[in-house]
Amino acid sequence: MDFNETLRERLFGLIAPTLFIVLAAVLIGFVDEDPLRTESVTRGLFGPTAWPTNMLYLVIFFASGWLIQDLAITLWKYKPFSSKRVRSPASLNVSPRKLRAQHLGADLRILVGIAIIGAYGYVIPVIGFAFATVIFLALWLMLGGITKATQIITLSTLGTIALLYLFVKLASMPLARGQGLFGEWTIALYRFLRIF
Repeated sequence: MDFNETLRERLFGLIAPTLFIVLAAVLIGFVDEDPLRTESVTRGLFGPTAWPTNMLYLVIFFASGWLIQDLAITLWKYKPFSSKRVRSPASLNVSPRKLRAQHLGADLRILVGIAIIGAYGYVIPVIGFAFATVIFLALWLMLGGITKATQIITLSTLGTIALLYLFVKLASMPLARGQGLFGEWTIALYRFLRIF
């Protein structure tokens, strides 16, 4: 892989965060099709569109950070506007094989992340929001590179509790409790946390 191919591949990598930004911005327009109806069913501080809208804004925020980071790395490593001779990847002490492996690993993590999000949406009605969110956050933290079990357990548990208080207690949103035994466990958890 020569320098031009590496640079093209790097610039192509900027497309993914850009697509996330554009797609999330478009989806925000479809979240609330009937604002008057949404306002009429809102109980508490937040309505039923608060969760998806805020998540889409977070996608835009983090994808923008991802795009800025990748753009800065691309400009810093390859200096396309510099009058000096551009260095090859070999002079950067990075083998083409290592570059390909890094890009493959990043692409694989993106696909795994998308699969986790899809599975999360699928299992919420089955095992309930509380248990699905703990698992989702734990998997997301591991995907992000956190390996200490204490950190994963603490962050996923506290994050789930914060979301439960936000949506069930403050916004009075009827989140999915799960089916069968999971529904009973969710009710017991709500009583233990004094959510209701």
